[in-house]
Amino acid sequence: MAWFWYAVPIMLTLLLQVSGVMNTAENTLEDRFYQTGSRVSPEIYVIGIDEESLAYYGTFHQWGREKIAEMVRYLTRDEASKPAVIAIDVGFYGQKEADSDRELAEAVRDAGNVVLVSAAAFGTVLRDELNGTFSGKNQVIMFNEPFPALKRAARAIGHSNVQTDSDGLVRHAAGNLTFSGKTYPSFAYQIYSQYTGLRDRDFAKNDRGFYIRYAGRPHDYYGAVGAGCSFRKVLNGEYPSEAFAGKIVLIGAYAAGMQDQYFTSVSHGTPMYGVEIQANIVQQLLDNADVREMAQDMRIFLTMSVGLLTAFCLLLFRSHVSIGLSAFGVICYLLGIRILYRERMMVSPVLYVPLVVALLVIGHIAVRYFAVHREKKKMIADYGRYLSPEIAAAIADTGNVPFSLGGRRKDIAVLFVDIRNFTTLSEEFRPEKVVEMLNRYLGITTDGILRNKGTVDKFIGDATMGLFNAPVDLEDYTYRAVCAGLYMAEQSERLKNELSDEMKGRVGFGIGINCGEAIVGNIGTDFRMEYTAIGDTVNTAARLEGQAGAGEVIISREVYDRVSSRIECEDRGMVRLKGKTEAVHIYRALRVKG
Repeated sequence: MAWFWYAVPIMLTLLLQVSGVMNTAENTLEDRFYQTGSRVSPEIYVIGIDEESLAYYGTFHQWGREKIAEMVRYLTRDEASKPAVIAIDVGFYGQKEADSDRELAEAVRDAGNVVLVSAAAFGTVLRDELNGTFSGKNQVIMFNEPFPALKRAARAIGHSNVQTDSDGLVRHAAGNLTFSGKTYPSFAYQIYSQYTGLRDRDFAKNDRGFYIRYAGRPHDYYGAVGAGCSFRKVLNGEYPSEAFAGKIVLIGAYAAGMQDQYFTSVSHGTPMYGVEIQANIVQQLLDNADVREMAQDMRIFLTMSVGLLTAFCLLLFRSHVSIGLSAFGVICYLLGIRILYRERMMVSPVLYVPLVVALLVIGHIAVRYFAVHREKKKMIADYGRYLSPEIAAAIADTGNVPFSLGGRRKDIAVLFVDIRNFTTLSEEFRPEKVVEMLNRYLGITTDGILRNKGTVDKFIGDATMGLFNAPVDLEDYTYRAVCAGLYMAEQSERLKNELSDEMKGRVGFGIGINCGEAIVGNIGTDFRMEYTAIGDTVNTAARLEGQAGAGEVIISREVYDRVSSRIECEDRGMVRLKGKTEAVHIYRALRVKG
């Protein structure tokens, strides 16, 4: 049955993982955990068409294509400061003014190192033209490319599409796209190929896309030497153009009004311009950072395996050890997946493994709490039959059970109480009547002992034996024992007048109390023992009870010396008790003074 309470957290976590209810939280944690940024390459620059440039030259629609042509010519005017690649993240898809188009195409052709963008439009295609079936897939339905003269002039062309996840963040880049049987590489891949002369990086050709490892946060690529690569500043000579020599230069929108902003996994709260995303992807290709994401079935298997291992740990070891090991395991897991990402570029789940461990630990604590609470209630109920509720609760709270085989010497107070004329009554009345009367009187004796924090040691026929200061230490225990005796005498007088007419006035208690050292502990064997006290102190208390008449509380001289300042007593003189060679001085306790 215990396994059920450990299976529930595992099944709940797996259900959350499979259903995707917490995917947003998982993605957010993965972003915080893996996307650290701050590793921008000095080989990549972004020249931004920013607010300053738009304010200076007018809105982008007023520029004409001559302004971009002017920037291309400016950057390539000197071979010593010429960039290795100029990548323009602005779409020139339709022809406008002939002179403007011609000037841009000539500038691009003369530069010989310009990479331009194209853009795919997606839509739901119901009919697959290749095999004539109905697919319902989301596919490329149109491709926008630069106007023909510009397309011929460019060194290369690549699409600038990125993938937006369900939460609106850009975490993945699109690889190769296919339209009308033709394959279109990505913008970033074309920049990388032109810069390095290589056409490797197979992960960037994957038509399913790939995970972006962001090297920079928003604005990290903008103004790498501190001045800010504003389009206006560069074109006016305010930015050192020699900084671009042999580097990759991307030109793109850097103003909110140009509507090319995205929230990304490295910048949840600050939007990143599309040209900066392209710069990050280019650097990822240069770094050969083939980041892979753990497959969903492996993620589920990992969560289940860790959950089962944690459950075994919690069941096999003591709570503080197992909880400590579970916490240590979570720390090791988080460190391990961080190292795995750094060394093997593997993105592992961040949320679900700590979640299943946390739920198991919480469940374990809850189960243990209720088990301890149930055991505590049982201990209180068991001990409460012969200890006061307060003492029983204290033992249950501390777990310090004082009942083990063996005894120890301890100063205690012992009380014996017996029903007078019980033998005669047993002969006169039916057993049922006698038992009813006996139970009522034993209830009084038990109540008297427990309300004064004593221990009900045993019932001996019609007699009750009570201990004070055993098994647990008790302050002022001798006084409490006498108070318990006075309470019994008072209650017995009240009760004997409430009995049936035949018994009314015929039943009373005789009470004897002594104090001193005795051997207290469990007496017997491992399989059958009884907690009690033995010794002369106990025997004397039993003999004092024999000297007490109905309703009397007889105490020894030792008890009198301890309580006489608070208990009014009557001197009964010296008496010889059975089994004693010498007479003893006894007193009758009458009432509490004041």
